[in-house]
Amino acid sequence: MIRGTTPTLTFTLPFSTSTIKSMMLTFSQSGREVFTLTQNDCVLEDTSCEVHLTQKQTLKFSTASMVEIQIRVLTNDGNALASNIITTSASRILKDGEI
Repeated sequence: MIRGTTPTLTFTLPFSTSTIKSMMLTFSQSGREVFTLTQNDCVLEDTSCEVHLTQKQTLKFSTASMVEIQIRVLTNDGNALASNIITTSASRILKDGEI
């Protein structure tokens, strides 16, 4: 992803989103949490989770290390689940800040 942009990220889950009681979508770099979103920040439909990041959020990423993303879910029947950690890079921009 490119810093300072507004990407839409779509994640396919191996179960119906109707079974989700609560959810956290955490973005981390260098072992530190950058920000966490909840199901209220996402569009959940069938088996997909879509999130639209803001310029302010993507500007929080450094180009020096990989961005790690993980989804954690608590289902309606009390099961706690976690995705594998997804990694991506944060590409640089020439002029920092929001436009």
